[in-house]
Amino acid sequence: MFSFLLKTACFAISLVACDGASSQGATSTPLPPVSTATIPDVSVFLAQTVCLDRSGKAVGLAVPGGTCTAKRPQRASDPMFQRRHDWPAPTGFQIEDSVASDDDREFVTTWSYPPFGPFVAANGDGGEVFVSDGTTVRIAVTQDGGKPGLQYFVGRACGGTGWIVFRNDAPTGKWADLVAALGDSPDPNVCREDSPSYTRYRREHVRIPFIINGVRQDPIIPTIISEHYTGRSLATATALERFFLGQGWGQLIWEAWGPGAPAIDLSARCPGTAWSVPPVAGWQLHDCRYATNITPAVGSFSVIDFGWPPSGTPVP
Repeated sequence: MFSFLLKTACFAISLVACDGASSQGATSTPLPPVSTATIPDVSVFLAQTVCLDRSGKAVGLAVPGGTCTAKRPQRASDPMFQRRHDWPAPTGFQIEDSVASDDDREFVTTWSYPPFGPFVAANGDGGEVFVSDGTTVRIAVTQDGGKPGLQYFVGRACGGTGWIVFRNDAPTGKWADLVAALGDSPDPNVCREDSPSYTRYRREHVRIPFIINGVRQDPIIPTIISEHYTGRSLATATALERFFLGQGWGQLIWEAWGPGAPAIDLSARCPGTAWSVPPVAGWQLHDCRYATNITPAVGSFSVIDFGWPPSGTPVP
């Protein structure tokens, strides 16, 4: 998912420093206090929702235009009767699922590539672990083809903040912003030098492009838009990752922006939203995933069967 960052000198899997320096006493810009809460429960933006039958079993995704009345966040052990592919139709290039762990301690967004079975690192399979203290949502762990193995965002335990996605004071009509401080490490117990990341987020009603069983739909969904930049300010940034987290869906869209032309034609993969615009004049979209292409599945597979993150993975 972070492949575009491999082309920039010091941003391998995330927008953090790559000098490898350890730091046990790193200092960072203190976070501003949280403003008045606008989101009673941040978890509604971290997992997709499933419909339930009369016995309480999950029977499929609560898709736009559907008729299910009983529903809840999808759990890692729930069988999947639909999968969220990316664009273009019919099955794109990647499958992504956003679920709650069975113990409700964290939320996991996974992505997989053909043959779309159990986790195989060599295929580029991986994911992200989202955690929350009820106020702040962070990405704690990630894995993709950019670096081997799990990578931990260790800033929070090392004098920094970690990778902040949004907080429960997300405003509508304007951005909330802060400077995060984080490093990434293959060992959750080893600190890396904190790197600043200008971060901003907001809550808006966004018209999201979907393909549901081959049919285009564009429902309006309450959405967290989160932007994570290199550097301490927008003025000095050289790259951006933008996340769209839909209420009742978790991570729906990921976009990567920066100066210069993209390496590939993205027109079929990136249908765009009203918010899919360059943050800086001259920047262009370099990569994207729109995990909104919903296709039927047989229900014999779950995120637990996918097997990521591995059992016993510590979450910093």
